[in-house]
Amino acid sequence: METILIAGGTGLIGKELQRYWKVLGHEVRLLTRKPSDPSSGIYNWDPLNGAMDPRALDDVTVLVNLSGAGIGDKRWTASRRKELFDSRVGTTRCLWKYAQSSPSLKRYITASGAVCYGFDDDKKVYSEESAFGTDLLSVLTRDWERAADLFAEKCPVTKIRISVVLAADGGALPTIAKPVRMGFGSILGSGKQAMPWIHVKDLVRLFDWTLSKELSGVFHANAGNTDNATLTQLIAKVLGKKLWMPKAPSIMIQLLFGEMAVMVLKGLKTDNSKIRSTGFAFEYAELEQALTDVLK
Repeated sequence: METILIAGGTGLIGKELQRYWKVLGHEVRLLTRKPSDPSSGIYNWDPLNGAMDPRALDDVTVLVNLSGAGIGDKRWTASRRKELFDSRVGTTRCLWKYAQSSPSLKRYITASGAVCYGFDDDKKVYSEESAFGTDLLSVLTRDWERAADLFAEKCPVTKIRISVVLAADGGALPTIAKPVRMGFGSILGSGKQAMPWIHVKDLVRLFDWTLSKELSGVFHANAGNTDNATLTQLIAKVLGKKLWMPKAPSIMIQLLFGEMAVMVLKGLKTDNSKIRSTGFAFEYAELEQALTDVLK
């Protein structure tokens, strides 16, 4: 059994991982901004100021970093860009500051992003070895993973490039499905923009798989690729709704979201053969199956 410390463990993925690993018998601790309460496995940290309760790392064998401000939560102003980088790169450096002297740490696992190859070729299926793009999301992911490489001098490092997560209680799906539920959902832009996706249960299993199989390196966490039109149509089908609204024009989305509209109007495809080659099998390999489980 492992003693696992999770940074960013109060979000969607962190909560699911906590439950999963505790059921398996691991000891799970959390880094939060709340006051430390070791009896509850809660330890305080202030990563932007480089501070952390050093007791959090006592006997920890696995450090998991899920920290990161939401990419689509706010417009990408200059201050928001800084926050996106600080909440990923800065938090990683803070963890390294304290973890580098840990005698027990034997593995570092970090979340990362699958949309990191640019949007120049929507026909290509990108592998983990593909070059980073030059847009904001790509540079953010590159710098995030470079910071994670600080841990490589101490222990194996695993980077999980996460796709759009399908879950009932968080992620993008509730936002996408809401207008469909209310009867005015529509396809966005051309509808052809590609999107890799994964069910949250498979994502949690994939994190645990890399841990239990001692896998290091970069892995795509995606069960498959779809596009905006197919996703929207399947959501409507699962919910028993009709799509009668016309496509939302790209210009309107650009006016609403500014530079952030690229997340809605552009897409890419990623390959999942690397993780499957290790023996991992997705329980939710079909999009309609995954949507049915989550939405119903």
